[in-house]
Amino acid sequence: MKLRRRLGIEWAGVALVASLIVASLIYWNSLSSFDNLLYDQISEYDRPEAPDDILIIAVDEDSLAAFGKWPWSRTRHAELLTLLADAEPKAIAFDILLSEPGDSEEDLALAAAAAKNDNLLLPLHFVFPGTNGADFDIKEPIAPLKQAASAIGHVNLLFDRDGVVRRTSLCFRGTADRTASVETIWPHLMEQVYRSVNEGSSPAFTRRDNCEQPLLMPYANRGAFSRISYVAVANGEIPAAFLQDKIILVGATAQGLGDQHPVPLGDGGTMAGVEIMANLLSDIMADRFVTPVSTSTQIMLSLIPTWILLIGFWRWRPRTTIFVSLGLVVAILMASAILLSLQIWFAPGAALVGLALVYPVWGWRRLQATSDFMDDELKNYRSDTPDIPVLEVPLGPVDLVTEQAEELAHAIKHVRDLRRFISDALTNLPDPMFITDLDGKVKFVNKLAQTGVEDGAQDLALDDMLKRFVAPDDLDDVKDYLALDQKLREHDYVDFTSLNDEVFAMRRARVLSDEGELRGHIHYLADITEVANAAQEREEVLQLLSHDMRSPQAAILALLDSQDATDENKRIEGHARRTLALADNFVGLARIKSSEFSGEEILLSDLVIEANDSLWPLAKQRKIKSTVEDQTDGAFIIGEPSSLYRSFANLIDNAIKYSPDDSSITILLRPIALDKQPFVSVTITDEGNGIAEDMLGQLFERFASNDLDSKGAVKGAGLGLNFVAAVMERHGGSIRAENMRGSGARFTVLLPLAPEPAEPV
Repeated sequence: MKLRRRLGIEWAGVALVASLIVASLIYWNSLSSFDNLLYDQISEYDRPEAPDDILIIAVDEDSLAAFGKWPWSRTRHAELLTLLADAEPKAIAFDILLSEPGDSEEDLALAAAAAKNDNLLLPLHFVFPGTNGADFDIKEPIAPLKQAASAIGHVNLLFDRDGVVRRTSLCFRGTADRTASVETIWPHLMEQVYRSVNEGSSPAFTRRDNCEQPLLMPYANRGAFSRISYVAVANGEIPAAFLQDKIILVGATAQGLGDQHPVPLGDGGTMAGVEIMANLLSDIMADRFVTPVSTSTQIMLSLIPTWILLIGFWRWRPRTTIFVSLGLVVAILMASAILLSLQIWFAPGAALVGLALVYPVWGWRRLQATSDFMDDELKNYRSDTPDIPVLEVPLGPVDLVTEQAEELAHAIKHVRDLRRFISDALTNLPDPMFITDLDGKVKFVNKLAQTGVEDGAQDLALDDMLKRFVAPDDLDDVKDYLALDQKLREHDYVDFTSLNDEVFAMRRARVLSDEGELRGHIHYLADITEVANAAQEREEVLQLLSHDMRSPQAAILALLDSQDATDENKRIEGHARRTLALADNFVGLARIKSSEFSGEEILLSDLVIEANDSLWPLAKQRKIKSTVEDQTDGAFIIGEPSSLYRSFANLIDNAIKYSPDDSSITILLRPIALDKQPFVSVTITDEGNGIAEDMLGQLFERFASNDLDSKGAVKGAGLGLNFVAAVMERHGGSIRAENMRGSGARFTVLLPLAPEPAEPV
């Protein structure tokens, strides 16, 4: 019952929110761009035919070429109107604005020619905003023309948000003077043309209480209306019989005259204003305007699919619901197309958004409610009540998902077998393990953690449990480890010696709930006694190498210092120093791999200079000049001085060893940025024979040395370069080797710069 009540509340909330969103989208016309695009696509399949009695006389490119730059003299228009008067057309709509006075004689001549035509209609237009605080200004034809015209009408266009002319109003209602109490109605010029031909208002105008209501205009295909050039008529190339009984629209079609506007045609181009007027007149005559449904009707029709889907959620399977949703999408689009063919426009955008919104939102909320229900059932399971009551069969119809959720409660008892399996697996782990809650109480122990007290280990405090395992000398270290937050500590385990002299590695892991809340900790004690003994033996071996192998070599070198520098003594000294270096590199390599990194701030240039100075006697003996050039301006790094010093000493020693006598070694330090991270680069370049090509790929591997001929190309450096590579990797850097074009080898070391110290607050 709790789940049913929860789902009922969730369903009502989804229905209310979805309905409000759909209504808001319609009220504020938020989806006009999508709806307009869909209207344009559907309209492409049923374009109206252009009537034969509408004729456009176009001021086109040919006319401009013949009569010169626009605007023409009004005498030119007077000649055209005189010719048209003789042809006796039904009506003439002169869609050229003549609101400003010109030459008085030309104006009078044009007015006289206009008076010869019985049905001459002239345009006026409105300028927004008006002057002196008026809402708009009225630009009527000059007085002589206004008196000669049969009627005047406005030619302002309505633009949608995307700048396309889809709609029109058959009149404009308003007052330019804010003090006026009565509004003036100006019919559209094409409405005036209809009235002059049919002696009465158009059906579309008469039928509407508000003639200003925007109507959608069905457009004929571009160029569907008959069109002749202005120059052809003016030159007498068009017979009068062709013009007789025609409704003539005179206007500009040339691209350069600026009277081109976007229209809802599939090619996305523009259309001349006079051709838009022709389409409007054709729609008025055929009474085929498309009327958008009212806002209230739009909201009602848009909510019907949403509520069908909402009601269906209670009975349909998920598979059925998705198919019904797709079917409703198709039905919405088909209904919009069918209504458009009946000259009614239902914008489908909000209805589609309603479906797209309600389906995932309700699915999310239903699954969330079901998940919460299962969580409650699992809490009952965790309480480990011996007798879990069997749920009664639900009363009344519910949706299928709810029914499945209720049936899930009957299957929870089978999870007990899984719990027993997990409990047995944890109990028989090969190492001690116990679990504590947030209060530090031990809630579970396996067999090896019982420590001889059987089940008495449970409910012990964590400190009491530790005292059963940890030797007193290590107890404080273990407690310090447990006191650290798991995310903040650097090490994920702590070593300690038990009361039985065994060595354990203790790890702690968090126990989190499904919501990510901390519920307790798992403590796992891995027996690493054998590993600890092996580590002790390794340390003893390292001490052997460090002391017992170094001491004889040091004694040999001390004896040689008191002997003459014969060739034999020099060879003995070289072998002794080589053995010492090998021992140092081996010990150093072993220790950096077994110890933790403990860096400090180091001025790298000082360290490199010190390493270079330490090898000055060896370089001087062979007349080799080794110079350090520092371009880092005092760059600091975080590092271990001893291992870095030995690394650079190894590299410089190799450079000296494999360089010819009386040559140069260049050591260059400079800053560099890689992937926007600051590094310092150290390059060591010699003038030797270079590195053997077959050794470049394995130069930094252990025991890669092949020094049979040290006077030849560099074959490798045994443990020395392997030690250097390990040190650089330990410091977050890198090293690479390459041969120079002429002669010699270059080793490049990259080390990250130390971060800038934080400024004091």
